[in-house]
Amino acid sequence: MRVITVLRTSWSSLCIGASALSLAGGLICLKTFHYPLLYLIDIFTLPFLTLTVGLTIAFWLIREKTAWRLGAVASGVWLLALAPQAFVTQAPAPDKVPAVRLMFSNLYIYNKTPERLLDWVDAEKPDIIATVENLTDPKFTPTVNRRYPYQYKYRDTVVYSRYPILASHRGDTEYSFDMLDIRTPQGLMHLAVVHLCQPKIETHDCQSSQMMRLRADITADQRPNTVMVGDFNSDLSAYLLQDFAHDMGFRPMAAPIGTWPSVLPGVLRIGIDNAFAGKHFSLSRRKVGPDNGSDHRPIVVDIRPAGA
Repeated sequence: MRVITVLRTSWSSLCIGASALSLAGGLICLKTFHYPLLYLIDIFTLPFLTLTVGLTIAFWLIREKTAWRLGAVASGVWLLALAPQAFVTQAPAPDKVPAVRLMFSNLYIYNKTPERLLDWVDAEKPDIIATVENLTDPKFTPTVNRRYPYQYKYRDTVVYSRYPILASHRGDTEYSFDMLDIRTPQGLMHLAVVHLCQPKIETHDCQSSQMMRLRADITADQRPNTVMVGDFNSDLSAYLLQDFAHDMGFRPMAAPIGTWPSVLPGVLRIGIDNAFAGKHFSLSRRKVGPDNGSDHRPIVVDIRPAGA
């Protein structure tokens, strides 16, 4: 009996410890006093929340009262940390103004079926398609080239547009950043297409240096008319994207449905493919597209003049 009691106490302590550890991680993420060393916690807020909720339910089912109550508190903290991903607002814009529809897709360099994106192009009829990891494909490229008279290509970044592309800019320091000046019915738009690095434990600060370059490469006079899309390899709950948007005067588009990895249900995917707008534009109608063979799902947003 004594052995059983010891095992029972040890098991309860283990359950409580798991919930306490999750609560500590949530508080670290929520308070953002961890950067840059623990930046990966920011990026994986949603998986940590999902895991915590699952453990809390399990502890409730097996009647570990202290563990599940602590887990419920931890789940709430993780949810607060994730809130900037889903609960951000755009500047008001009237629906009567025709929108410029923008689609973004990381096509994935090993994608065997990139032409499957064309079905969603047919359904959404975007005016501009921005892509990264886009390699020349005989089933995809000729079709979009026929439909979109203006194209831009540099390395694996390709943009297709119904509207004239007037100029292009890239940062002085080499990284995946391309900005196009596009003449749209709403006036001049600076379209920034970004593909940030994948932070890992050994390279946890790689995005910090790239964000510093972005701050310099998008000039103060360009920012109000800028729309930025890309694969940020980070979601909007991360302090790095929040600080960047605040400093640049950009409004992020809420992303309650994630894009990566594409095989998971929407509420379990991480929203690392995102869109931002300068103060002269407003984004709306964000949708996540179907699987097209990439590890990312595509997104589409409508762009209107802010306050028009």
